[in-house]
Amino acid sequence: MPEMHYKVTDEQTMFFNLPKTKNLRIKGILRGALDKPLAVMMHGRPGSGNELLQYLGARYLYEQGISSLRLFMYDFEPRTRNLLDCTLQTHADDFDEVVKQLRKKGTPRVFGIGHSYGGITILKAKASLDGVVLWDPTHGSFWSEDRGKKYEKDFPEKIIDDFIIGTAGYGYVTSRRMNESEKAMGDTSQWAAHKGYPLKIISAGKGAMVDLGKRYIDAADQPKQQVVIKGASHQFEDSDKIILELFRQTTSWLKEILRKPI
Repeated sequence: MPEMHYKVTDEQTMFFNLPKTKNLRIKGILRGALDKPLAVMMHGRPGSGNELLQYLGARYLYEQGISSLRLFMYDFEPRTRNLLDCTLQTHADDFDEVVKQLRKKGTPRVFGIGHSYGGITILKAKASLDGVVLWDPTHGSFWSEDRGKKYEKDFPEKIIDDFIIGTAGYGYVTSRRMNESEKAMGDTSQWAAHKGYPLKIISAGKGAMVDLGKRYIDAADQPKQQVVIKGASHQFEDSDKIILELFRQTTSWLKEILRKPI
């Protein structure tokens, strides 16, 4: 990837206490400094703050002068959540708490970047943000319109106790409780309305939610923008060209916001 020349810099693992829980905390990896504009990055479900998009995205942001905090909504560290304990509301509440604590620490500008389930988490949250970029965000109408049937053959699943197990390819495991709550969401378009921050949605052209991303944009207040990356699948890992375009579109939106005074 010739356009990504990373500066060598230390990253810092941080923990944010969750006061309304039984001594739980949430993990984040900080690249950059808290006294600089910072993007809180939300992974998809099931996912990790160290998955490819988060890992490479944090480095691209840093080269553009924007710090990042890659959150882990569940983790192996002591006192962190497990996937089975989470719902979308859990994620949204935890995200709100992290942003609240960042504001207390004096972070001047706080942005949200969310991929897939991380995108709908940010829209569900109530946090005061300076701008948001969502990468092919999840939408409740995917389930209410039964779009998943199109993918049942290629992505078969089995339900075992509290787990949903994807049995094709390298497989995956997710929470039955979380999945059932998603099916009850209905149309989540209005979750993008009156958020108080500039919103950009970058949709995957080969994905199943381009039109659902437009529904979010239609509901949102100005300034807002939707960009569709042709040839991109939901993970945006199709090629160097596609992943670089994703990062360029992201940073251009955040830089435009930063050019305006607080």
